[in-house]
Amino acid sequence: MSLTIEKQISESIGRSSQALVSFRKDWNVDTVGSALALAHLLEAAGKKVDVVADGFAATKRIGFLTGTDRITSELKQLRQFVISLDLSHAKVDELTYHLEGDRLNFRLTPKNGQFRDRDVTTRQTDFRYDLIFTVGTPDLGSLGRTFDDNSDLFYQVPLVNIDHSPDNLGYGNVNFVDITATSCAELVHRLYVSSENTVTHDGDTATMLLGGIIDSTRSFRTTNVTPRTLDTAAELVAAGGRRDEIVQHLYKIRTLSTLKLWGRALARLKYDPEIRMAWSLLVRQDFIHSGSTQDCLPDVMDELMANASEAEISGLIYEQDGVGGAPGGICALITSERQSNVMSLVSDLKPTGHRRMARICFPGIGLQEAEGLVLASIRRSMGRPNARPQAELGKSPNIVNASSNLTDGTKGVTTTTAPIDEPKKMTGWPTSNSRIS
Repeated sequence: MSLTIEKQISESIGRSSQALVSFRKDWNVDTVGSALALAHLLEAAGKKVDVVADGFAATKRIGFLTGTDRITSELKQLRQFVISLDLSHAKVDELTYHLEGDRLNFRLTPKNGQFRDRDVTTRQTDFRYDLIFTVGTPDLGSLGRTFDDNSDLFYQVPLVNIDHSPDNLGYGNVNFVDITATSCAELVHRLYVSSENTVTHDGDTATMLLGGIIDSTRSFRTTNVTPRTLDTAAELVAAGGRRDEIVQHLYKIRTLSTLKLWGRALARLKYDPEIRMAWSLLVRQDFIHSGSTQDCLPDVMDELMANASEAEISGLIYEQDGVGGAPGGICALITSERQSNVMSLVSDLKPTGHRRMARICFPGIGLQEAEGLVLASIRRSMGRPNARPQAELGKSPNIVNASSNLTDGTKGVTTTTAPIDEPKKMTGWPTSNSRIS
């Protein structure tokens, strides 16, 4: 009888002594929480573990996750370089070394006889990791510099690939990929269960995985939620998962600057009923006047999705400041709760991201042109090339119908909007649904 995937992974863990856990550069709550819970499982099994993600920096949104400070942004000291000297013909009397420019020179004085060139050999030790796990990572390139700078490691060390995305390329030696799962957290929980109580959850690991499920399903509102998902969530709550703390961080912590930026986005909200898409435009002045940064955009997207109930696709198209002296440009975020893979909706625009959120950047073009490219791509993907947008979303009282021109480099884009400097006062301010039913 063939072994289940869970048993194959368990046997791989048993043969390992030091493991690496890594995840995609554009991570989400699920990938981070699942990676940390997996690291705990490995350590409980007596293994040394490092968690590495390219450029990782924790945000307030994942403040409910314990252990994020252990995640490093780069791999170090993967293996040692060994210089060997054959002592069969001569013995060492003295060894010295010194730096000469960019060269490290060793000087050996023999007790007797002499050393020859052929007495010296070099080699590298094995990698210090003997097992790698990737979490929520569709391909190795998504790891960024973690893979780019250390590709030999990923090709030479056994790799377990854990994911729930249909886009996953199955690049692991063991591929734990289940597209019926809502999240990687569900899969990592199965590893805990398959350990037959040799490793159990504590409140922290249960919270890590419960947070991944809640974020991936938007509090169990997505269409891919299954009875197994609900059973898993119930088990995690029973194990000490802190549901209230998760909801507080994911849905209730909004800074005043984020709320101001959200208001400016709502004031320009557009809707296309043919493709059931709601989107908005943001210019640099919006960030300045609201006191916000682009780090607030995921929260704004969450609020748009939560409150534009008629829309199946949501988008933000915004002006981006340059970084490190580089010129700015136009970028777009596209997300959906109904589409199985939002990346496929804009695949011809070469997006980055994951199946729940795609990011596209357009160097050298204006806001209006970028808006047209995004909409045209989505319409083609959905077989609605001639669909045209409506100015207001249903009959929502929160949509402002005062038309004006966007400024600050948008070349006169006319849209439904409140003026830049004096946004319209809104009534009936909506709030996101933060309850878990």
